[in-house]
Amino acid sequence: MESALVHSSSLLRQLKTFEVTARHMSFTRAADELCISQAAVSHQIKTLEEALQIKLFKRMTRAITLTGEGAILQRSLVDAFGRIDRVLAQLAQGEGRARRRLTVAVTPAFSSRWLVHRLDRFLAAHSQLEVRLVHTVMHTDLGRDSIDLAIRWGDGKWPGVECERLFGTELLPVCSPALLKDGPPLLEPSDLAHYTLLHEDSCDDWERWFEQAGLAPSLALRGPLIDDSNALMQAALNGQGIALGRMALIRDDLRRGTLVSPFSQTLSTQGAYYMCWRPTRTEQEALAWFSDFLRDEAREQEIARELSVDEPLPR
Repeated sequence: MESALVHSSSLLRQLKTFEVTARHMSFTRAADELCISQAAVSHQIKTLEEALQIKLFKRMTRAITLTGEGAILQRSLVDAFGRIDRVLAQLAQGEGRARRRLTVAVTPAFSSRWLVHRLDRFLAAHSQLEVRLVHTVMHTDLGRDSIDLAIRWGDGKWPGVECERLFGTELLPVCSPALLKDGPPLLEPSDLAHYTLLHEDSCDDWERWFEQAGLAPSLALRGPLIDDSNALMQAALNGQGIALGRMALIRDDLRRGTLVSPFSQTLSTQGAYYMCWRPTRTEQEALAWFSDFLRDEAREQEIARELSVDEPLPR
């Protein structure tokens, strides 16, 4: 064990000597920064090259340059030593004991119906990270607000932010099973005239749904407008009417039977859920972890959807 520790210590010292020498491209300047002799610098570089069995520098009469292997090692060491320096600085300031925080802006519907029940898997893998969810239906200013990542619904064309499509979804008529049990029969789409229609923001989606079903779009021009999809789904769950739900967010409700679909006809949407972040972010690690987690969950959702595509919808 002791010899291994001594070897690790020597290797770390040699790597640091190489990094400093590569940065200055000078044995003399490296010796000055490290407070050792030029001969000691040369010896440590030579020992490292022998251990790795590669040449790190091309030695010329009055100068040195990096070999291809040396350039690769330098880039890795600059990143590695930079990370170590930042952690040591945090520890020196007492920040190492504090949990790192990632702040995510998200709509209430996406949070409660998709993200929250998946979040424990991310937190289990990254216990050192504190995730703070900020719920809003407005597009937060990522350049001004203390938001690391936002999940937005739309076309992905927002100025000043980088966006990546997470997934899209179709709309499906859904309601409480109690509403169908107690209400008039729903055998044809035209029978929806006997029910209250619940709209998100406008009547446009229901108008398109009726038109797609071969009926007059004017059948959609009734019922309350609700500007939040979470409140819209809650109204449907309460038996207040029939809503067009985003299938990606209501699959669990359909599986449990708390929501049912009177008709299997879906409506395609032009929008999708996007991850958005500032192009000028300096702290990328936590953002990368969370972005990878969202991509993996979205991919698993798509696989599950494809596997269950032939299953009948509850009604």
